[in-house]
Amino acid sequence: MSGRSRMLGVAVVACGALVALLPALPWYAATLRSGTASLSGYGAGGASWILPVIGAALACTGGLIAWWHPVPGSRTARALGGVVILLAAAGTAWTALIALAPRVDVVVVRTGVPDAPLGGEWAIGVLPPAWACLAAAALAGMAGILLMVSSRRTGGAEHGDP
Repeated sequence: MSGRSRMLGVAVVACGALVALLPALPWYAATLRSGTASLSGYGAGGASWILPVIGAALACTGGLIAWWHPVPGSRTARALGGVVILLAAAGTAWTALIALAPRVDVVVVRTGVPDAPLGGEWAIGVLPPAWACLAAAALAGMAGILLMVSSRRTGGAEHGDP
């Protein structure tokens, strides 16, 4: 039994929850002549619907780690750590893709007039929730790496692994 793996499992659950929930917050802000408009990760991110799925899978895996609390470096810990690393890599890559390459069209909506894209130049800024989602996915991957590494320098053989 290891308290370290339990803490890592809780950390993975927290990071998974952040990856799942942060896309609902404003990720982008467009500065226009008439003011500022903001869009959530779902509103402008295109395929950001996958982030809650990845976040839920991370949270479930972290919950399993926290419940089972395998000894870091053991065969079970390496397998669960590998799953966490794969999910975290997917979450990090997907978040970076969405945050760094937003597909945003600023549309003017007025009563009685058809919606129309706004012409001209405007700046689109990526807001902190997008970067927090990226950081949470990366931190989950680091927790997975720590789970795979034994606390002893000699490896996992002392922990009952052949």
